[in-house]
Amino acid sequence: MIRKRRNRTVFLAVLACLALFWGAIDIVGVSANTLWVHLGWVTLGVGSVVVLAAMSGWGINRLRGKRAR
Repeated sequence: MIRKRRNRTVFLAVLACLALFWGAIDIVGVSANTLWVHLGWVTLGVGSVVVLAAMSGWGINRLRGKRAR
């Protein structure tokens, strides 16, 4: 049941993003190339934040583990 909800949420999120892209290209008149460039930068930024957060969490977990021993 949880997996079904998660898949539905991801599917709806992707559809919402596609609708925003379609609206930006069709209604506003932004070029598709510009959107792809910005999408790449945003993806790179979000990915780096996720990696930094994971590394910080791993480091804090190791520090706490050493103190507990």
